[in-house]
Amino acid sequence: MQLRIESLVDRPGHEKRRAVAIGNFDGVHLGHVSLLRVCVEAARGQGLVPTALTFDPHPASVVSDRGAPPRIQTLRSRRRFLREAGIEDLAQLGFDTAVARLSPADFVEQALVGGMRAGCVVVGHGFRFGAARAGDVDTLRSLGRGRFDTIEVPTLEDAEGRVSSSRIRDALLRGDLAGARRFLGRPYEIEGLVIEGDHRGRELGFPTANLDLEGVSALKRGVYAADGFIEGETAPRRAAVNLGVRPTFGGEEARLEAHFPGYQGDLYGRSIRLVFLARLRDERRFDSIDDLKAQLAADVRAAERVTGQSG
Repeated sequence: MQLRIESLVDRPGHEKRRAVAIGNFDGVHLGHVSLLRVCVEAARGQGLVPTALTFDPHPASVVSDRGAPPRIQTLRSRRRFLREAGIEDLAQLGFDTAVARLSPADFVEQALVGGMRAGCVVVGHGFRFGAARAGDVDTLRSLGRGRFDTIEVPTLEDAEGRVSSSRIRDALLRGDLAGARRFLGRPYEIEGLVIEGDHRGRELGFPTANLDLEGVSALKRGVYAADGFIEGETAPRRAAVNLGVRPTFGGEEARLEAHFPGYQGDLYGRSIRLVFLARLRDERRFDSIDDLKAQLAADVRAAERVTGQSG
């Protein structure tokens, strides 16, 4: 069993026991934040380190025929939101068939007691764990008795049901930024490093920064207006953002490209956080380069006209 623990805050390393919130935390939405706050409060009350335990890859990629659901956010973004929620350590458990076969008792012994030194474990309502999802909250409470406290956090719901990553994915895959924002409690964003592209945008007169998506795929392809927070700068820059395969050039792999009107400089290797404000149009193929350039100019003007707050 591979368990990696990293610090999300600048502090000396220590071996304190931990308050552990368990979940995938993809998106770090309002329901996650509710659970994380309970974990942080328990940690403060008991002198523990508030810690999030996640799984990589997503367990569904191992145990489900359908595979893992589309990823909402990059790990870089997840780290930042976990830290802002008060989490100090992020533990990632490498999920494979061996981990999937662990009994509830073995998971507790190896991951929570041995690996995490848990003094408190915080889970959501209906939490299941262990091979064939055999363990529930009562199982966890029984196995932890005398070794760690178990806290079950009620599910956060709205009029239509449970606030969940699934509902956020559904909204994003429809291009519904407002719907995603309702569950996230903030605008949707993607944060990543700028990587080398094919310089096609520069040749067209619209240079772009290509972001490493890290497998993020829970957003409908198309053109968006966004505020871009570039590493090393304090104020955001408005951007026209394209997510797609560039059908005019016969592309096949989805890329995320952000054009910052008027920006001059090299962005390679820098981090950019794109806060999405509005969806402008669908991805489409153009019959000529001139038609494409005319549309790109219109996209930039449309992005600059969008009013909205990135906070």
